[in-house]
Amino acid sequence: MDLTGRKLGLLVSVGPEHSNFEHCVRLAQSAREAGVEVYLYCLDDAVRGVIDERLQHLRAGGLKLLGCAYAARQRKLVMGEEAVYAGLTMLSDLMGSTDKFVGFH
Repeated sequence: MDLTGRKLGLLVSVGPEHSNFEHCVRLAQSAREAGVEVYLYCLDDAVRGVIDERLQHLRAGGLKLLGCAYAARQRKLVMGEEAVYAGLTMLSDLMGSTDKFVGFH
């Protein structure tokens, strides 16, 4: 099945040490390999994973990586260029504009 041009939105809210973070990364990787445009929004503890080498590798390969600015501020994280930091409005837009949306909590 050709999935080129399809859009997948992913939400992850658990930290990079959690198994669901890894499941999210693997789904993102598989989707990218199938030609899907993938948007991954890191919320809550997942913002600590924005700098994770797995996500940065996927980002270099075309993953659109977003982080929750509020969650990053609450955790006193530096909001660098590793991701686009935005609010929940961006998350809402992703939910409405992707073909599929999956959450990992």
